[in-house]
Amino acid sequence: MALAAAGLHGQTVPPTTGAAWWSTTPIDCSTVDNVAAGSSYTISLPSGATGYYCYVSGTFVWLAAGGGYVTALRVAGPASAAVGVDYIFYDTSGNNQNLDTAFPDGSSAASGNDVTFVLKANQPSEVDLLGAPGEGPSYPSLKDGSVFAQIYCPDPTTCLSVTPQLIYSAPPTISLSVPIAWDGNQWPQWSAEGIEDGGAHRVSLVVYNQGKIATIYTVRVYDSTGAQVGLGTTPAIPGYSTTTGEAGTYADLLSNIVKTSLPSGILKVLVDGGSNNSSVLMLQANGRAIATLQVAYDSAPTTSSVATSTTSALRMMAPRGGTSSRPGQGLKTVSK
Repeated sequence: MALAAAGLHGQTVPPTTGAAWWSTTPIDCSTVDNVAAGSSYTISLPSGATGYYCYVSGTFVWLAAGGGYVTALRVAGPASAAVGVDYIFYDTSGNNQNLDTAFPDGSSAASGNDVTFVLKANQPSEVDLLGAPGEGPSYPSLKDGSVFAQIYCPDPTTCLSVTPQLIYSAPPTISLSVPIAWDGNQWPQWSAEGIEDGGAHRVSLVVYNQGKIATIYTVRVYDSTGAQVGLGTTPAIPGYSTTTGEAGTYADLLSNIVKTSLPSGILKVLVDGGSNNSSVLMLQANGRAIATLQVAYDSAPTTSSVATSTTSALRMMAPRGGTSSRPGQGLKTVSK
């Protein structure tokens, strides 16, 4: 059994004139996607034959391009086979966003909200997001939002071997890596540990709404004794749009969300979406140095911690899901 290629996110299917990112025989994508056993996706090849493929997808929950910032998207073809790659750019409300992009290998810059290409086995690539079209070469305006990534593969093993990376930089001092939020791994509550003293040590966070409706997220802060010492809420973050295929993203300093004075030692920050799923990113600034914090599945304060911990562990071991498993501003860390 095979499934027709889905048109979610308005993505562009990679070219079929180069390396083969598909199989010429039927394959089973059920280990990497929410499809029935023996199912795959199909595409018509220039020869008239049918190609069979799987895909994995996810979102980098924020990007920052222009205003002195550059976002680089890196990925490589695994040793096992060629892959097709598609990146789509969105603003913080989940609307399509046009950006100037460039390949550091010398390829000319282009403009648009979608970049698609094919990588041979072991071939690496980088796509740089420069800023708003028409503002080059200085790109004075900061554009932020999210990047949706979809990887097309000829077999499940290749899909599970691909890990795209987003690197955010503001030369000469700021450069950090941001993990991808794979589809199927969203969760209602997330937490991380950091230090927020209102001075050199600052925590910032991004919440990407993985639900269907606009949602206000609660942010709780706990001190080293486990006592709650702060409480705040985000604005309503737009939900998943059936038109664009993406949801909204909200980014800010922790101190702008939780406005009470916080102790200077280690803190736990819990982002609580109630029953609504999200993907969360948190950063720790220490002067000019910035690090990505380890964000973990957590539970709401009124939920049984034992039951939720078991469920979370199982979800963390689950395979990456394709877009069929979905419901469907740049960080204010330090001044440049």
